Amino acid sequence: MVRVDVTRDLPVSVAEGFDYITDVRNWRSYWPGVIEVPDEENVAWSEPGDEASVILRVRGRPTEMRMKLSEFRPYEGVFYESTQEGVPDFWHERLFKDSQGSLRYTLVIAFEPRKGVQWLVDRLLVPRIVRRSLVETLDNLERIFRQREHAT
Repeated sequence: MVRVDVTRDLPVSVAEGFDYITDVRNWRSYWPGVIEVPDEENVAWSEPGDEASVILRVRGRPTEMRMKLSEFRPYEGVFYESTQEGVPDFWHERLFKDSQGSLRYTLVIAFEPRKGVQWLVDRLLVPRIVRRSLVETLDNLERIFRQREHAT
């Protein structure tokens, strides 16, 4: 199993950060490469079994990522699985903790490398791409929350 995780303290409370991050209508504002969230206004994302998809730009072309929610613990954690063409199936964890009034946000993606020649790509290349995406997500969220902080 390959596990990639990044953590950052963000300038927002756990409640405010959780509410913003888990609101489907906000995904395009911070999620790298998202072109579209199909049926965005009608997607439910708060109960185990809920499903959603996003259209991402991957290697210059639109690619659908399908997600299924496994667990949703308000103000603590969100756990889901995803599938998309060209990469192994991913297990996602989004963890929310208080850090002296700020949000300590941890993003985790884990996966089992595929067999054959893809194993090498999954062990060497995929973790770097995943880490870069997770860091970009945190950069976007930090920028958004800092702008909101200065606006008030």
